[in-house]
Amino acid sequence: MTGRYAGGIVALLVAGPMAADDLTGADRFLCSAVQATQCTAQGECTSGPPWNLQFPQFLEIDLKQGVLATTAASGENRSTPILSKERAEGRIVLQGMQLGRAFSMVIGEQSGQAAVAIAAEGMTVTVFAACTPMTGR
Repeated sequence: MTGRYAGGIVALLVAGPMAADDLTGADRFLCSAVQATQCTAQGECTSGPPWNLQFPQFLEIDLKQGVLATTAASGENRSTPILSKERAEGRIVLQGMQLGRAFSMVIGEQSGQAAVAIAAEGMTVTVFAACTPMTGR
């Protein structure tokens, strides 16, 4: 997968056990990607560390600004607008679209555990992550 596919993020589902924090009431948080799988329409799938699939290891989420972005320290300077966001039933659900890719993300508000799905023509990427609130800027 090229870096342009990782720029859009997709559906977050509840992830397996991993270190994360309570995000209740937080509008800014940092998520660390821990596992990713990329599949093609031909049924070929590759799993491993997200950075091996050009998915950023760390992702900043700013609900007030409506943006997902790589960290400044990464040097990648990538961001994606959040087009839809909802907090309901203990989950934060984010969705968007950019450059022909759709993303959906679900984050457990109390657990901080997240799942991301990215869909592009002929390919999907899923990522599991752990999130923690960010303070200051």
